[in-house]
Amino acid sequence: MDLPSQGIAKVQHYVPQFLLRNFGNGKKRQLHVFDKRTMRTFCTNVRNVAGESRFYDFEFQKHSLTMEPSLSELEGKAKPIFNRVIEQDSLSALTIEDQALLSVFFSLQYTRTRWFREQWRSIPELLAVKLRQTLGSEGELKAVEEYIRIPDENQTTMELARFMTNAPKQFAPHFADKVWVLLKTECTSPFMIGDNPLALQNQLDHGLRGNLGLAVRGIEIYFPLTPTRALALWCPSHEELFRKAAHDLHTRSRIAPYKVATYFQDPMVIEQTIVAIESGRPLPFRPDNVTNFNSLQIRYAERYVFANKGEFSLAREMVTLVPELRGGPRFCAD
Repeated sequence: MDLPSQGIAKVQHYVPQFLLRNFGNGKKRQLHVFDKRTMRTFCTNVRNVAGESRFYDFEFQKHSLTMEPSLSELEGKAKPIFNRVIEQDSLSALTIEDQALLSVFFSLQYTRTRWFREQWRSIPELLAVKLRQTLGSEGELKAVEEYIRIPDENQTTMELARFMTNAPKQFAPHFADKVWVLLKTECTSPFMIGDNPLALQNQLDHGLRGNLGLAVRGIEIYFPLTPTRALALWCPSHEELFRKAAHDLHTRSRIAPYKVATYFQDPMVIEQTIVAIESGRPLPFRPDNVTNFNSLQIRYAERYVFANKGEFSLAREMVTLVPELRGGPRFCAD
């Protein structure tokens, strides 16, 4: 944590501006924006979005502190690494040190957004609901009410600053141990980016334990880089499945090539995925894959979704069908 000075930005961004600029147009890097809360669309400069006044500043024992310089320093180190991946169009450009630094970057990105802050603030509310359901008397509730008091903005920022300081140690190993795959799409079917760009998905059902933890088997993490490139961080179990499928495909191709289509819906995807994992070259994403990717960005966004084109029919449809998507996902009291 750092003492603020005159040089520290007043508007502090929770999605790095260098990343948002990749989705902007023209010299002024204008973004197309969809507001999930109001269903309004507009264009604006990247400086005006995904940031809030003094977002990382707080008071502690009469001292003014902030996380902003530390986050800016980390962004400065991550930016050239991302640029190198984009320019070379390959993850083979990443060294072990690069991957370690980006894992730290992702661990902070995961915890620095408005969405994560709202999640954090919701914990005492959920605890209060549970306690009211289980405690036998009003006296018992009063005895623990200090533990379920909703913190003010300064206390929330201070608590999150402490949490973010430990986030690299807690979360970076989970990002580092994933299978990293570069994804690509065409300009006609571009990726979007939300104000909470690390989006998670898991197609395995883990029951009551939930399936969206960073370390849960089957987890898929997606992060947009440009309108045509993105990063996927997959649980190693995905690579195991693809390698098994590739082995089965090669075996059946030798024994009974005429039956390959019976057993494999899209053999080319299997081959392309293995090549992408081994070489670092981008894996082509079909339009339906891009739609799924963008739906995750829309779902995880706390409020705003950004794009280089003003086409937000998917976002509008999703929010209309599921009004709860006007905000980001929340913990459930069940």
